[in-house]
Amino acid sequence: MLTQTPQSFDDWWNVPETWIETPNQRRNGWSGMIRATIEGQTFFIKKQCNHLYRSCQHPFGQPTVNREFENITTLTRIGVCVPEPVFHGTRKTDDGYQGLLVTRELSGFSALGDQTNLDPTQRETLAREIGRVLGLVHKHGLQHSCLYDKHIMIRWQNATPEIALIDLEKMRRRILPRQAAKHDLEQLHRRQSIWSEQEWRILEQAHRAPC
Repeated sequence: MLTQTPQSFDDWWNVPETWIETPNQRRNGWSGMIRATIEGQTFFIKKQCNHLYRSCQHPFGQPTVNREFENITTLTRIGVCVPEPVFHGTRKTDDGYQGLLVTRELSGFSALGDQTNLDPTQRETLAREIGRVLGLVHKHGLQHSCLYDKHIMIRWQNATPEIALIDLEKMRRRILPRQAAKHDLEQLHRRQSIWSEQEWRILEQAHRAPC
């Protein structure tokens, strides 16, 4: 455990590596995630090199952590709970285009796929709140694009669930909000194993309700 919080790009980049997932190889680059405990706090450090996306604004490529940081900022602005960023930066080196995104642990949260011991009332409450949060995201024309049950995090406060979204590097804007909703809801429906079809309709109803 480190005893002092890193301050610079070099400091974060050189945090001892304990990979929580094998670095993903992509074309000529890679991207992986480290968990680190520093001064009693847990951080997740996404490190990448030449792991790029291209767009009209960035035809030569930008590290995908840039897009994820922008998406975190956007969702925070519209009132969706997301991991708190504590450091973000990129740099070009002889080894390639490096990117870093450090976020604080979502304390007390667990993935939707782990919510296996809920009673019927809790399942309906959870469906309603997730539907509301996703409806807010989609009404702003935002598509998560990778909406699996492991990317929706839950923290129960007594009988009330708080919802957070993670893994946001693929989130993008769609011209029509219904396109974003169709993609994400179909994806989540295929992947989830929590709700019955009747409970899923509760989620859809909450999703359609005005914000």
